[in-house]
Amino acid sequence: MTPITVLLTILALFSNPARSVFPVLKVAQGVRAAGMGEAGIGLANDGNALYWNSAGLASFSDYSISLSHQEWFSDTKDELFQAILPAKTGALGFGVLYSQTGSIEHWDADNNPGNTFSTWNGVLSLGYGINLFSNYAIGFVAKGCYENLYQSHGYGAGIDLGFRGQPLKSLSVGIVGRNLGLMDYNGIYTLPAEVGAGLSYSQKNLTAVLDGIFSFDQKFNFRLGVEYTPVKELSLRVGYRSGPEDISSLGYLSAISAGIGVNLTNFSIDYALTPYGKLGQVHRLGLRLTLERKGQGVLRVRVFDEETTEPVWATVTISGVKQFRGETGRKGELLIQGILPGQIVINTIANGYLPRTDTMLILGDREQSAALTLRPIKYGTITGTLYDATTSKPISGIVTYQGEVYGETQTDPTIGTFAIRNIPAGKYIITAKGLGNYIAQTCTLELQGGKLLRHDFYLLKRLKTTQPNPNNNLQRE
Repeated sequence: MTPITVLLTILALFSNPARSVFPVLKVAQGVRAAGMGEAGIGLANDGNALYWNSAGLASFSDYSISLSHQEWFSDTKDELFQAILPAKTGALGFGVLYSQTGSIEHWDADNNPGNTFSTWNGVLSLGYGINLFSNYAIGFVAKGCYENLYQSHGYGAGIDLGFRGQPLKSLSVGIVGRNLGLMDYNGIYTLPAEVGAGLSYSQKNLTAVLDGIFSFDQKFNFRLGVEYTPVKELSLRVGYRSGPEDISSLGYLSAISAGIGVNLTNFSIDYALTPYGKLGQVHRLGLRLTLERKGQGVLRVRVFDEETTEPVWATVTISGVKQFRGETGRKGELLIQGILPGQIVINTIANGYLPRTDTMLILGDREQSAALTLRPIKYGTITGTLYDATTSKPISGIVTYQGEVYGETQTDPTIGTFAIRNIPAGKYIITAKGLGNYIAQTCTLELQGGKLLRHDFYLLKRLKTTQPNPNNNLQRE
């Protein structure tokens, strides 16, 4: 059975739409994702990964702490604490959610008002995520639940399962099953189980997320959002969600959420606003803090233009003992913390420049530097003619080239000329093949930017071989 089949089977066994309880588990946790339409299954790369997708824990090599406060209508407030602790392999996640609703008016059996009271509930979560192999991880969360309903109470437990993969550098995918468990209120009830899948696409300073959620006591809903970071210190977020609330009853403006993040050296302050129609608005305020793990290295990357030595805004991707992707910004500089000792591969790309790949040994007990120069892409043209080496007459043929780019072109059928136009400067291996019984010829050329390089080929024909006449081997009698 596949992991997805197992997940759906568990959901089917534990989910009972008529007896689902403990609705606080339906509330999206974390301020950043709340500003992006409450989508984060494919992303799961910040301090709230414990809720969104426990497989995201595997990507953490530094300590992370997340705190958030949510102000709801009806005098309901939520307090959330989550911490991620990297281990030798994978990472542990720990979370506490406390939710309280106060000033509830009490009415007795004779319908007479009494004093006000409050209710509260809490969730204690413990998770673990680990890489299966490069760019693919799994995770799980065990959670204990308690609810105080003034004159009664309930307690229970559940689990979450998660998978996250990164098939492309800019694309992440995730699958989760949440709240697979039971509650006891002097009777057994199921938690609000759901299964979801998500995508996250990141390119330069833009991140887009899309989630689809199927809740077993509600209809399917989807969420999508965008985060735009014009400068690394500021993030702007907006999102849309079709549920789990009844958007048609609350008003379609309640489907929209927005948020902002202020990103400083090692912590971020986040705010999100979500309208709920006539019910009011929900305000979320959060703090995400990253603490360097001791015994790990720090790498300062600087990227320059090879010719002008001006800083270059580049995308730097690291693989090996640490998986990381970031932008150098206008200053051409990027600080990467929490790298375990070992070998890393650094891939650097920027618009208008040739990409480069470097390897580096991280010692793990100091700050190291990597000054990387990128060569601007300049273009040139290679041209020439194919001749018969014996007659010096032009011939038809095919010319292939391989270097910074590769391809092939055909010569002019009448005059034998070829032209490889607007290709990046650099070394190229050129192979000329004449149509007919000609021997192919190969050479290496170095093309300079803005130049026209001419090279002619004189091709020899292969010598014809005669087949031996078997009759010559017969002896005359």
